[in-house]
Amino acid sequence: MNNNLFRWLSLLTGLLYLSLFYQLLFTPEQILQSFGIGAEPHIIYLARRISVLMLGFSVLVLLACNLRSSKARAVIATAVAVNMAGFACNSFWGAALGILFDRAIPFIGGIETVIAIFYAVFAVTDFRKKGNCG
Repeated sequence: MNNNLFRWLSLLTGLLYLSLFYQLLFTPEQILQSFGIGAEPHIIYLARRISVLMLGFSVLVLLACNLRSSKARAVIATAVAVNMAGFACNSFWGAALGILFDRAIPFIGGIETVIAIFYAVFAVTDFRKKGNCG
């Protein structure tokens, strides 16, 4: 697939992860409230711990944005696709069960789904290229 598309997708996804990192670390109460969760000390602590995972994904994706089709890019794309698909499933599941009340949740889940699909396509095409498997 197009290396330029991968670059732009990675830059935008990296910024999304960076935004989640910032929100979970510095303003956890606000993001937790949007999920209908109280700002209890243990929950804030957990949100701050999760923020480090968002930072890690941000760094990974931003550093990988200039990679050409390769096994490394396929592995990174697989990890991001699985992560975003998990986010999307949880967004839709939470909304369907009535746990998440924010009206933006289906929209957010849609964005996560689109990102997951794009990265999955990159992963499959990169793994299928001769020399990228094995």
